[in-house]
Amino acid sequence: MRGETDRLVDTSLIEGAVVDLVVRAANAATVVDAQRLVAELRGFSGVRTAGIVPALAPVLGDLDLLERLPVGPAQWGQELRVEFSAAPARAELLPAASEIAAAADRALAQPCHAVPPPPMLGSPLAWAITTGARAMILLVDPARGWSALSDSFTTVLGYDRHSPPDFRVLDLIHPDDRPAAVGMFLSCCTGRHPERTVDLRVCTVHGRWRTIEVAARSFVEDAQVGAVVFFGLDVTRQRETERAARVEQQRLARLVETMGDGLLMLDAEGRVSLANRAAHRLLDTGMLDVSPEHDPDDPAPFDWSAVIARSLARLGPDTARVDRLRQGFRSRRAVVGEELAFEDGRVLELDLVPVTCPGEADGGTLIHLRDVTARVAVRRGLEERSRGLEERNQALAEATAMNNEFVATVAHELRGPLSSVVAFSHLLGDATSGALSEDQRTYLDVIDRNANRLLRLIEDLLLLSRLEARTLQLKPVPTRLPELLAAAVTERIPAALAAGLELTLDCADGPDLVCDDTRVHQVVDNLVSNAVKFTPSGGRVTVRAGPADDGWTIAVADSGVGIPAADLPRLFSAFFRGSNVTAAVGRQVMPGTGLGLVVSRAIVELHGGSISVASTEGVGTTVTLSLPTRPARNGG
Repeated sequence: MRGETDRLVDTSLIEGAVVDLVVRAANAATVVDAQRLVAELRGFSGVRTAGIVPALAPVLGDLDLLERLPVGPAQWGQELRVEFSAAPARAELLPAASEIAAAADRALAQPCHAVPPPPMLGSPLAWAITTGARAMILLVDPARGWSALSDSFTTVLGYDRHSPPDFRVLDLIHPDDRPAAVGMFLSCCTGRHPERTVDLRVCTVHGRWRTIEVAARSFVEDAQVGAVVFFGLDVTRQRETERAARVEQQRLARLVETMGDGLLMLDAEGRVSLANRAAHRLLDTGMLDVSPEHDPDDPAPFDWSAVIARSLARLGPDTARVDRLRQGFRSRRAVVGEELAFEDGRVLELDLVPVTCPGEADGGTLIHLRDVTARVAVRRGLEERSRGLEERNQALAEATAMNNEFVATVAHELRGPLSSVVAFSHLLGDATSGALSEDQRTYLDVIDRNANRLLRLIEDLLLLSRLEARTLQLKPVPTRLPELLAAAVTERIPAALAAGLELTLDCADGPDLVCDDTRVHQVVDNLVSNAVKFTPSGGRVTVRAGPADDGWTIAVADSGVGIPAADLPRLFSAFFRGSNVTAAVGRQVMPGTGLGLVVSRAIVELHGGSISVASTEGVGTTVTLSLPTRPARNGG
């Protein structure tokens, strides 16, 4: 009968059983009776599952054939769930299920007040052990009430167990914990022992909350007991300590994870027991997404010994430093400031610090890693430049003087007057300076536009001269390229909308790009500005980017006028502008300086990257940048 899940036997065969079940449910007196009726309901053909469960438990099965009937007050969060195998079964058996739910509801609504404990249970020795137990022991008889059997009920909560307060035991439990307590009791009323303990907050006679760890044993099927026994230990202080320890551990883990330096903790056998994100990054483990809440007892997702061996293999022929580190680890001797130069050009500075813990002879070894590539590069560069400095000093001084003279001349002789022209043109255009005719306002707009163009030209010339002289120093920092591109594109959206263009960004996630973010932003802005400027209304400009090899690829594509094939060889020449842009765009185009691509290529090459252009006249242009993850050099 139990194996039938998809059909019912002839309803005439089960009608009498259903009626009998309904009648017995109407007369059920206790939760134990109701749970027995639930067990019988599960045995009917056409019922797949049936049970009283927490209302928040995940809902499984066919929702159209699932019936959910509330049991007890809503705040207790319990319900009878019955899954039927077919609609006829649901129609036939739903009255019985509803009556069983009503029986359980009535039983839970019955007052379960405190009653005096029995004079003795079992032998005198067993009774002495029970009353003197450290755990609070409560006997809950579904038909009679509850009794406290151990004196710890009085010592922990303050109530006299021999004359307990005349209210339900649930009234002592915090409202938020009552669903868990009721669920444990309902489970015990099936005759099963709950596998897990639960923490319940219980109110003392003084109105304070104590956290009690509760276990339960079911004796409802035992004719001599017929009750549920609860065992509770006061774990208030323990839980507070655990909570404080978790908070402190999480705070410490976040502190370690936010450090820019790498930290590795090795045990006495040389096994890694702790590693922060910076250590993963510096050792290139490929596990940069390790969470600070990662369970240290879980098996490591990779072989640390292989990671360390791979790192040592990339150190090249200098094994003396590695030998010193190994000797320091074996002898538990501190090693500070050891520089490890890798074949890829990176230099890590390492500290090896033995850790001593109270009560332990060997608390492990802490490894502190710092990326000092830039510092070492500066030091080596200074050492290289110091050679022959006397012979080159005069030439360098003359070149510096000429460059300073050029910059000063441009700054004072050109920039100053042009700034005045722009300022006075703004004053003339101000309404407080008097009304202007339409022609006069047009003339002022021409003055302002061309003066600003000359200022931009001066700025580009100054930047180009520094790039060509290799005096521009990059300031590389780890940069989130998607955020940089989003900012550059957002700045050009108003111009794109005014020109009737669609400007979009499609950027994949990837590693940080170590670059001068201001200069890379300038390059992207130049390319997007050109694309918007030379694309007719109704066109599209798309910026795409993603990791590629050991760096990033950025492409700015437009559906603009394109570049004639004859103009492509001169595209990166200073002051060059395409021969077709003005006529083909179909709108007035503000003349540029003709230096944007020249400056962009110089900045990209200074980062060790490359720039290329693919274009078809009348179809569109795509400018592609390739930037390494780390710049190849840092300016002059």
